[in-house]
Amino acid sequence: METKKIIEKIALTLFAIIILQNTYSQENYLPGYILPQTGDTLHGYIDYRNWDRNPDKISFRNKLSGEKHIYSPMDIEGFSVLDERYESAIVQSESSPMSTGALEHDADLEFTIDTTFLQTMITGKKSLYFYMNNFGKEQFYIKQDSSYELLVYKRYLREVDGVDGIGENKRFIGQLTIYLADCPKIQSKLNNTEYRKKSMENLFLYFYNCTNSEVNFQKKTEKISVEIGVLGGLTLTSLKFKGTNFDYLVNANYNQSVNFSTGIFFDVILSRNQAKWSIYNELTLTSYNVAGRVEEYWHENRYIITHTKFAYTYLNVNNMVRYKYPIGGVFVFLNGGISTGFTINETNYKKVESTFFDIQTVEEGNAIDGTRKLEIGYILGIGIKYKRFSFETRYDAKNGMSEYTDLKSTTKRYYFLLGYRF
Repeated sequence: METKKIIEKIALTLFAIIILQNTYSQENYLPGYILPQTGDTLHGYIDYRNWDRNPDKISFRNKLSGEKHIYSPMDIEGFSVLDERYESAIVQSESSPMSTGALEHDADLEFTIDTTFLQTMITGKKSLYFYMNNFGKEQFYIKQDSSYELLVYKRYLREVDGVDGIGENKRFIGQLTIYLADCPKIQSKLNNTEYRKKSMENLFLYFYNCTNSEVNFQKKTEKISVEIGVLGGLTLTSLKFKGTNFDYLVNANYNQSVNFSTGIFFDVILSRNQAKWSIYNELTLTSYNVAGRVEEYWHENRYIITHTKFAYTYLNVNNMVRYKYPIGGVFVFLNGGISTGFTINETNYKKVESTFFDIQTVEEGNAIDGTRKLEIGYILGIGIKYKRFSFETRYDAKNGMSEYTDLKSTTKRYYFLLGYRF
């Protein structure tokens, strides 16, 4: 069976397992409690998802084998699970885009009314809450008596002297100046405060230290973690050409090259979503060595045989997005992204043997006069991770070494890799 078909079957099988697990086995009940509107705390188990966006409903059981109950912010006053607390709230939310590419020439605020569970960041003398709305925009709130006040911030495009720049509505600075006025030194800290979790958290902790107040509860902002390791394994590489006026390359039928690959990786694991998503980066060495032969016959006493050989070694930079999912004691993962190969060693050889009756000539030189030193393509992989070890099958396709517009070269490579995390 061809290598490609084997990898496709493995990928489809693992993908089906992930889908089935997502469909039937996503529940993750952990000890927690809810706050019914009657005021009596009810302890039990909450289906915890390490939410990236604030949940609009939760699943609760009095005991693990008990009946499942679904609660929305309208049904309960809040809940707690692990080190996270949420309070039910009807809040004002600013819905304009935040990413630079989506900004508009509009400084006006765009408000919606949302019903949600606000995540508690800090409570005590002064409290701070967090909400990521349906547009993926982070929002922060303070509590005034029994209501939640949005800390207002908006980015927009502003034209200055005919050139677009970034404008910012930082009303939250004024709001917090009043809210945290018990600390006379707060203004110097506020001027450097950004509208993001860690910066807000640091500001409030500064306030509590300044006023010698006690923090009743703090949900520390999760940090991005990094895993570093090594990997190595076999590669199967194929080289093909397509074009005109290069029959000695297009018809060469190069052999598949079996080689060894090794490298190091840096897996930047994103917070929330149970650390399922990460930015996976590699620095690897790969190589291949192929030879081809094309015969051109006019008659038995006149023919040409062209031998070509290509041997390349690349230093590859692979940048991928990885998704992993737990199944029992292992993780199944999928990843894909961009692969860039830098040539560090090159063999580009052609030998032409011409025979005309008893006259034989041999010419040697480059198979291709114009070669690029940088090849780019995409890379896809699927694998399994167990404790510190991983195994992955992978496929990448790049644009090869030819820089001619009328000669396309492609390298396709299959990987079988073992990895180890330190």
